[in-house]
Formats: sequence, structure tokens, C-alpha cells
Amino acid sequence: MSSDSGWNQWLEDACLFWRPGDYNYQTPKHDPKKAIYTPEQEQERFKEEVENSEGFDIDFDSFRCVFNYHRAYLDANEFVDEPDTTGDLLVRLSKEALDGRNGTYKTDFEFVSVVKANFHYSAGFMFLITFEVRDPYDGLIKPFQARVRHLKHTFTEHVFCRPKPNAGVEYYGTAKTDFQKDTKKQRLE
Repeated sequence: MSSDSGWNQWLEDACLFWRPGDYNYQTPKHDPKKAIYTPEQEQERFKEEVENSEGFDIDFDSFRCVFNYHRAYLDANEFVDEPDTTGDLLVRLSKEALDGRNGTYKTDFEFVSVVKANFHYSAGFMFLITFEVRDPYDGLIKPFQARVRHLKHTFTEHVFCRPKPNAGVEYYGTAKTDFQKDTKKQRLE
């Protein structure tokens, strides 16, 4: 995470809201073949997934309980006015976060697409967005993540934007220099 110590840098703890049978419980979208655990087991698994991925990679299909982290549906419009979609909003937030990172680190990563996003309430909504960028160094598409706090028509705060940790790829962010191209060419000859 960023070296900033503000409250929005903290990882929001996983919290159980409703379990099957509770008053006001509405069954979330899940896969009945994967959601086979007791509420107590789900709570422990959910907590682990949030902690291990900092809230970015949660297998929502495995949970019948409702927690404080939620899947963002790209085709929906719960955060925007029609005809826009949540996907449109997440593209905009991702591009803004990437532009800020490129400016700070003097890189030229190019936004490609939003892959998925989760969110939780945080004096607005804290979006945990996974998206793809093209690395100008090798032309490969690579995963990135951004944490963005947003409230429609009120504020947008780009908390951080980073290469996805432990993705198994090298990130460069700048085009190969003529020297690097010539060195590679010489090694091939």
C-alpha cells in the first residue's frame, strides 16, 4: 500500500451483515455448488479472502451470507444515472487513477479495460478495481489495481493505483530505449 497513513489506506475488516434466515436477508447471487459452507465457515473464508487480496479478489459465488464487501456489476447503474453503467464509471475512475500514477512515476501505461470491481461503504463508496493496462515496454497486457473512494456528484479520491501484487509479470511502464533495442538485437545476431 501507499506510505500515506490516512484512514482510507486501512484495509476495511470483513464484517458479516446477514446470514440465511436473518430478518431482511436477501439471497446474494452465488453458485449453489460452491456455497456449501456454514455461515461461520463462510465468515472465516470471507475474512481470509479479504485479507489475502486486500479486498480485490473475493469469490462471491462461494457465499450465501451477505458481508460488507460487495461485487460491482458492470452492466448495472446503481452508482450512476442512466444511460451510464457502473462499468462506465469504473472505466473513468480507473483511467483517472492510472493517469495520476503515470504522472507521478513518469510511466506510460495505457488503460485497456476493467476486469472486475468490488466495493464497500466508506463515507461514500470505496471501489477496489482490477483493470488491465498495456505496458509500453513490451506491449503486453498486465493487471493493475486501484482503490478509489467516490460519491456521485460529490467527490472522487484516488487512494492508490498499482501493478497487481504477485501477478507473476514484470512491470516497466516506459518504452524500450534505442540502446535497449540495439543491445537485444546484438544478442540475437
